[in-house]
Amino acid sequence: WFEQHQLLCMELGLQTQPRAFRPRLQSPPSLKHEHAHGWPQGTLQRTGVFLLGCAAVPFSPSRKFRRRNGRLRRRGLLEDVTQAVEEVANTAEDALVHVARIPAWFSADREASTSHEGKRKVVILGTGWAAHAIAKIIDINKVDIRVISPRNYFVFTPMLAAAAVGTVEYRSILEHIRSANPVIEYTQGTCESIDLEKKELLVRPYPPGLEKDFNVPYDVLVMAVGLRPSSLGVPGVSTHCLFLKNIEDARRLRKQVTQNFEAADLPVKSDEERQRLLTFVVVGGGPTGCEFCGELSDFVKNDLRRFYPRLAPLVRILLLHRGAALLPSFGPDLQVAAAETLEKQGIEVVTNASVTEVEGDTVHIAKNGHTEILPCGLTVWAAGQIGQDLVRNMHKQLPKQQELAEVEAKGSDRQLFVDKWLRVCGVADGSIIALGDCARMQGEEQLPETAQVAAQQGAFVARLLNREYDLSAHGPPVLPPTSNAFDIGHVLSLRGHSEAAEFRFLDLGRLAYLGQSQAVAELGVGSTTVSKAKGTAAFLLWRSVYIVKQVSFRNRVLVLFDWIKSRLFGRDLTRF
Repeated sequence: WFEQHQLLCMELGLQTQPRAFRPRLQSPPSLKHEHAHGWPQGTLQRTGVFLLGCAAVPFSPSRKFRRRNGRLRRRGLLEDVTQAVEEVANTAEDALVHVARIPAWFSADREASTSHEGKRKVVILGTGWAAHAIAKIIDINKVDIRVISPRNYFVFTPMLAAAAVGTVEYRSILEHIRSANPVIEYTQGTCESIDLEKKELLVRPYPPGLEKDFNVPYDVLVMAVGLRPSSLGVPGVSTHCLFLKNIEDARRLRKQVTQNFEAADLPVKSDEERQRLLTFVVVGGGPTGCEFCGELSDFVKNDLRRFYPRLAPLVRILLLHRGAALLPSFGPDLQVAAAETLEKQGIEVVTNASVTEVEGDTVHIAKNGHTEILPCGLTVWAAGQIGQDLVRNMHKQLPKQQELAEVEAKGSDRQLFVDKWLRVCGVADGSIIALGDCARMQGEEQLPETAQVAAQQGAFVARLLNREYDLSAHGPPVLPPTSNAFDIGHVLSLRGHSEAAEFRFLDLGRLAYLGQSQAVAELGVGSTTVSKAKGTAAFLLWRSVYIVKQVSFRNRVLVLFDWIKSRLFGRDLTRF
C-alpha cells in the first residue's frame, strides 16, 4: 500500500513523508485552491477512497506544486497590470477627445459648431456616476447626446456622510451636469415609459405640472438610473427613517440632528426624554453606515460638546448590522479593526441583529431570538436598495429579463440583465444599454454596487460610442469599415480592437472613514492586493484619494477649504 501511496502522491505532485506518522491527515494549504482550478474527476475519486484507507500518512507540497501556485499568482498579477496599462492607453485617448472639444466650448454658436446631421441620437437617463463619466468622455463630434434627469447635478456620494454633519458643504461635492460637458444637451425631467418599437421616451418635465409630457426619440438609450432605498419589508421604515442617498437626505439629516439637540436642551424636558432624543440608531454596517457613525461621532465630540456640555454625556450612537462583521467587502483583519475603532469612540456596535419594526420614537431590534424595544430620537436606514419603477417596467416588457431574473436573481426585478458589453438582454438590436447600480451582467458574479464600478462602466460605454462600434452585431460589437488611415477605427484595429473588448472591472480597492481621524484602506490592482492600512495612515490616504477623485478642480479647492475651515472654526450649527 505504501508503493501505491507514493504513485498517487507523484500523480498529485506531492512528496511523501513516511517517517512522520500522525493520527490525522494534514492537507496542503493550497489543496482547495488547486481543486478550484480543475483536477481530473477520476483523480479526485481515487484520492478520496485511498486516503480514507491510509489517513495516517501525511504529505507536504512538492517544489513542483509550489512552482505551479507561484505561476498562477504571477499570471494573475500580469493580467491585472496588463489591464491597468490598457486603461492608461484609454485615458490618453479620452484626453485627445477633451482637446478636440475645446473649440466648441468657446464657440459663440455651439449649434453650428456641433452639427446634428448623421449622428447617432444618444439619450442618457440619470446624472449619477455612470452618466457623469459618459458626459465627461463622450465625443460630441460623433454622437448627438442628451441627458434627462430630474436633478441637474452630479453628487460625489462618498462624501454625503460628511455633508450630513457639516464637515463639507453641500455645494462643494456637487457639479452641474453642464459643467461636466458644456456642449451636451440637458432636459430636466423624468422618463415615465419607453416605447421599444418606436424608440421613443415619454418624458415628464420636473417639477411635475409645469408643462405637458413630451416624447424624445433615440437611437441608443443609456439607462443609468441607479437604485433607491428599500425598507426590506420592515414596517415603519419609509415613514420614520431617514436615508443617505442624495443631497436632500444629507440636508434632512443635518437639520434633524441639530433639532434634536435644541429640543433636548429645553428646560421642560425630562432626563428620560433627553436620553431618547440623543439616541441615534444607524441601521446597516456597510461603508455608508460606518462612515456616518464616524462623522456623527466627530460632530458630537468636536462641536456639539462645546455648545451643549451638559447634554454630551447623554449622547448614544448605535450601529446595527445584520451580518457577523462590519464592512463585508473588506478583509477580515480590517473588519475587526473597523469595529474596534468605532467602539473606542463609544459607538455601540451590534452585529447579528435585525430591525423588525420602526416607530416614531422606538426601534424594535431582534437578536438571539429576543426582541428589544429601544427608544431613540433618530433612525438612519442604510440597509437596502430596490430598483427604480422604470427598470421594473422594463422587466415586464422584456420576457428575456423575466427569464433571467428567475434563474439568476430569485425573481428579483431590481436590476436589468446585460451582456458583457452592457447591452440589455432581450433588446434585439442592442439599442439599450444599462450600467451602474441598475445593471447586472448575465451569467457573471455580481459586481459591487459602488461608484467605482459605475464610473468605469460609464467610461467603457462612452468609448464604445466614440469608436462608433456597431452595437446591433450579434456577439461583440464590431468597428465599421474605414478607408481613412488616421481614423480612430483604423488605429484601434491596429491595437487589436476591431471587435470591442468585454467590460472588465478593475478593482482599485476600497476606503472607509471611521471618525477621529481614523480609517481603513485596502488598495489593489484587480485581484492583486497592493496595500492594507488602518488608523491615521489610512485616514491620510483616504483624504488624499478623495481629493484626487473629485470631478473638477473647483470641487477639489472647495472640499480642501471646507476641511480646513471645519478644523479651525468647527462645523456650522445653524439650522434654517
